[in-house]
Amino acid sequence: MKDIKKIFYLLALLSLLTINFSCEENDPVPDPAETANENINSWILENMRLYYLWNEQIPSTTNKRLNPNNYFNSLLYKAEDRFSWIQENFTDLLDLLSGIEMEAGYDCAIGIKDSSEVIGIINYVKPNSPASKTDLKRGDFFHSVNGITLTINNYRDVLNNELSSPHTLGIVDFNLNPVKDIALSVTRYAENPVLLDTVYNMAGKKIGYLVYNFFAEDSGDNTNTYIKELNTIFGQFNTTGIDELVLDLRYNGGGALTTCAELASMISNRNKSEIFSIIQYNKLLDQYFRQEGGADYNKFYFSDNLERYNSQGVVTESVPVNKLANLNRLFVITSSRTASASEVLINGLKAYMDVVLAGGVTVGKNVGSITIYEEDLQKQKTNKWGMQPIIVKLANAKGDADFGNGFMPDAEISEYSYLPLLPLGETDEPMLQAALIQMGVMSAASLRADKKNTFIPVASSIDRTPVRRNVYINKIHEQRR
Repeated sequence: MKDIKKIFYLLALLSLLTINFSCEENDPVPDPAETANENINSWILENMRLYYLWNEQIPSTTNKRLNPNNYFNSLLYKAEDRFSWIQENFTDLLDLLSGIEMEAGYDCAIGIKDSSEVIGIINYVKPNSPASKTDLKRGDFFHSVNGITLTINNYRDVLNNELSSPHTLGIVDFNLNPVKDIALSVTRYAENPVLLDTVYNMAGKKIGYLVYNFFAEDSGDNTNTYIKELNTIFGQFNTTGIDELVLDLRYNGGGALTTCAELASMISNRNKSEIFSIIQYNKLLDQYFRQEGGADYNKFYFSDNLERYNSQGVVTESVPVNKLANLNRLFVITSSRTASASEVLINGLKAYMDVVLAGGVTVGKNVGSITIYEEDLQKQKTNKWGMQPIIVKLANAKGDADFGNGFMPDAEISEYSYLPLLPLGETDEPMLQAALIQMGVMSAASLRADKKNTFIPVASSIDRTPVRRNVYINKIHEQRR
């Protein structure tokens, strides 16, 4: 399918012919000897003035001699924008959007133990990764990385600097007694967003359970592999005849809006004539799109088919979406990591069905971004930066976008209050158990009694990759109709 950024560039060229867009009156005449930073920063400013949701709040005067990262951040409307970012190499950014990065293959949280000690905990090990070939497992604690003991002053540096290269975790028990060291290699790993799916038979009901960790069609190879696998799972849920569904988004920080709408279609049985999301752009883009596309230009619809497109925008494959026809409610497991496209899914479905949340308060990201990089191969030699600015605000079919402070759970619970962590998918795993209690198939009396409040999470491995707290637009919403 056509990349939305290419369409925006075309629209920008056309719209600038008719729309008087304010520029800096005192901008100096470009100098052939302009520094590399100034060239890159001019490119940043041009794109931000066009696409950025808060483009009218961009400062009227800027210092283009800054490092591009600092310059980009100087343009942001910090009163409302917590999520835009820039990356020095756009190919790394594109990989991260598809779940690809150099890693050992595990997800972890860092927390404070007993008010002073800093300790890490393994949330899950990723299949077919270097970590999966060791005895590292969910629930393991570590107190050091490459011999560096975690402290309140260094844990962020350790997360950012040590985990993308071969490293050794110092495994300990919860009382910090050494257990063993685990040496881990790293690889360019493509994570599948589906971590686990199963069906339970409880209290006369068949209950589907899905752990889904980010929204992506594929690993960036235009095969639709991930979304087709998800579609197959929902076909199996249909064949089994599930009565309820628990969607586990505790580790899901977002992803592609297209994938989000497709998953919502599988869950809710809505069709392509029904609105999933309403998109708000800045005034410049809104004026042009409304003029060209009509009043409904900003509607993003549910899906009837999973479509694959070639570089010319021609459909080369169309697969019917497997939809659950009998659900009138959905149970979602959330946490402080549940963000962006996950929240858009919750909000979009709230317009059509009951959505019951169990877990933690979500992040509160009701905005979406687009990937912008220099596409001219010649210019890429001097500008490899890629940026992910916020360009839209997202509401549901009822116009509700009021989740900027996150969604409050109906049953609040943290998995880190119950240690050791139990394997995902076990029905007595506390967060799944909380959802099943809300569903009415388990008693509250069955909740684990070994509650501990001595581990307070402060960071996680997702902090290394801000793209995983993102909803991005990668396909033209008008073509979703």
